[in-house]
Amino acid sequence: MNKTFEISIPTEWSEISIRTYANYINSMKDLVDHHEIAVQTISTLCNIKAEVVEVMKLSDLQKIQKNLHKLISKPVNKKIINKIEIDGEIYGWHPKIDEMTLGEFVDLETYAKDNDIAKMMSVLYRPIIKEDGNRYDVDPYDSDVHSLNDVKFRNLSIDIGNAIAVFFWNFGTELQNNFLLSSNKVEKNQ
Repeated sequence: MNKTFEISIPTEWSEISIRTYANYINSMKDLVDHHEIAVQTISTLCNIKAEVVEVMKLSDLQKIQKNLHKLISKPVNKKIINKIEIDGEIYGWHPKIDEMTLGEFVDLETYAKDNDIAKMMSVLYRPIIKEDGNRYDVDPYDSDVHSLNDVKFRNLSIDIGNAIAVFFWNFGTELQNNFLLSSNKVEKNQ
């Protein structure tokens, strides 16, 4: 007796949550076998158990793989979204990123090393406390309070989260370069 079921195959990155994307990346880390990679990709991105993937018809798996390959080949959003709403609360992108505190930067760097996009977002997106036109202020940073927001961010689209990862990578590289240039100038002046 054949069992039938429907599978939702994502066609856009906006359909993938930060949680699902993180699970996908983590599940791929040590895989080299093509069979395992295919099973894990389908299982994670289509949200079905690996055991189910293993018993599916090869022709169906090939169709799913083809669609997922199209998705994976698409670029993920790199544009920062300034305001996002979660459960009726508006969160704003850090409006004074160039005035980031040491605590914010250290936490961001730690979360970036762990590839934890949701935690990074908990530093960079905070509740808006004051708004005037296009300008707004966010809650002052408190790692004990704001780090708990990562649970809310995990359900957001990777389209939002990936922009944060790209921004931080570029921001960190720029800071390092500026630090090195500054250090070289100090050495020359001594």
